[in-house]
Amino acid sequence: MLLLAGTNALGTVAFALIYAAAGSRWLTQGAFLASVAVFFVSLTALWVHVERSRPGARDGLSRLGRGVLALLIVVIGLPAVVLAPLFALQEALPPDAGFADVVRPVMVLLLLALTLLISMNVAGVAVLAVSGLRARLSRGRGAPP
Repeated sequence: MLLLAGTNALGTVAFALIYAAAGSRWLTQGAFLASVAVFFVSLTALWVHVERSRPGARDGLSRLGRGVLALLIVVIGLPAVVLAPLFALQEALPPDAGFADVVRPVMVLLLLALTLLISMNVAGVAVLAVSGLRARLSRGRGAPP
């Protein structure tokens, strides 16, 4: 489960960096869309690989539980780790420092990255479900009558 959480954290950081680069005009719109697509597919494939790498057969419910728990760790933990120091620093600095202009974009980046992360997890679950159904159907056809 920690490997799945690590994969989710990696995905969140990657998506946030892509959005930050696009927001800073370091990426063109085409490069932004291409990088989101490439990273989305790559990180979904990594998520599926990590989920399948556990030895022993698991039923769908335990797989779903592991995935949801790993997702919750990142969805709750990462914003707490990132935003808590920023809010503390915002309280410590005078308003003239303009630190609120830093906190708002970080919050938006986190929200966008977590939205893509949830979509990535849903895509990974869909890949596992489809491959499981294909395997079950092919076993059903190949079985002697």
